[in-house]
Amino acid sequence: MKEDVCKAVRKITNQLLHLKRPNNEESLKKAEDGARIGYFPRDFGMEEWDWPQGVGLYGLRNLAENDEFPSYDVFSKNWAEEQIRRGLPLKNINTTAPMLTLMDLEDMEELALQWMNWIYHHSPRTKENGLQHVTSGDTKDELTLNEGQIWIDTLFMVVLFMGKMGIEYKQADWKKEAAYQFLLHIRYLFNQEESLFYHGWDFENQHHFSGAFWCRGNSWFTLAVPEFINMMKNNLEEETYISIVSTYKAQVKRLVELQSENGLWHTLLDDSDSYTEVSGSAAITAGILKGIRYGLLDSDYLNACRKSIYAVLKNISEDGTVLNVSAGTAIGKEKEDYKKIIIAPTAYGQALAIVLLSEVLQHEVLLSHIQL
Repeated sequence: MKEDVCKAVRKITNQLLHLKRPNNEESLKKAEDGARIGYFPRDFGMEEWDWPQGVGLYGLRNLAENDEFPSYDVFSKNWAEEQIRRGLPLKNINTTAPMLTLMDLEDMEELALQWMNWIYHHSPRTKENGLQHVTSGDTKDELTLNEGQIWIDTLFMVVLFMGKMGIEYKQADWKKEAAYQFLLHIRYLFNQEESLFYHGWDFENQHHFSGAFWCRGNSWFTLAVPEFINMMKNNLEEETYISIVSTYKAQVKRLVELQSENGLWHTLLDDSDSYTEVSGSAAITAGILKGIRYGLLDSDYLNACRKSIYAVLKNISEDGTVLNVSAGTAIGKEKEDYKKIIIAPTAYGQALAIVLLSEVLQHEVLLSHIQL
């Protein structure tokens, strides 16, 4: 079974590196409001520098934990050098995502420190010093400020990098700031009764937008927490550790309760009329498996993981395209907006499937029970 999982990963990885544009892109370009349905041209391959490509690099880096796969450091370094040659985008929350992987590469130290300096000293802030979720505009030289807003995505796109830099350079302030951002996002985005995360919070208008419990948004937390806890080790205060891990455990318990019959999760987690979505489901499952491997969760969740793994594998086409991935998703004004996001092949969809299957290879008990 291990060989079959490796074969699937190789197909997905090859397709990530040669990802095709959506077949219906011409019609998407003509949409009156392409962003509202998830059409962001930068999302569909590895040609740009933004968050989808950052998640792509993260997926490739996860392969390095398995001896069966070559290192993709050369690809990542060449990719970064070409992006630098072409001119990097303006710094924002989402364009920080590639740095989580690139900071480990030779000759990237200066860029990583420049980026970290921007985050810590110059990135726009909300009330209570939250990282304002500034994103790219229509071009890489424009910004969408999202004033006063924090989004759950930020924890994966920026805060992991911040914590990792704090550990790497022994900077107590950076480590403290990363922990603070986790706690702030939990305080304002986590619904204690439902044990799920809202997509965002608006400090200016004091609301959670549509109040949607979005699948991929929740998955960023599920995946980020075990990574963060493992990298920080003894660098967190006990109270902070307990708060983050207890929230993670509560969320995982609720997510498993909401898992659909087909093994995936609905794009609106608590709305069975919304479509089931592969990228968020892959990230949720990878986050649970990492939690088990790092000792944050017990093995009772393996059955739910098996169901999801099987479902994700069924959504891989013959050429390695990960199917049924929702496109880029800005915060919806209405819950129905999330149901209208188009399905398209994306770099992050490929990458999160890679992250999941790379994690599967770390669990021998899973490999003996998966039927491909």
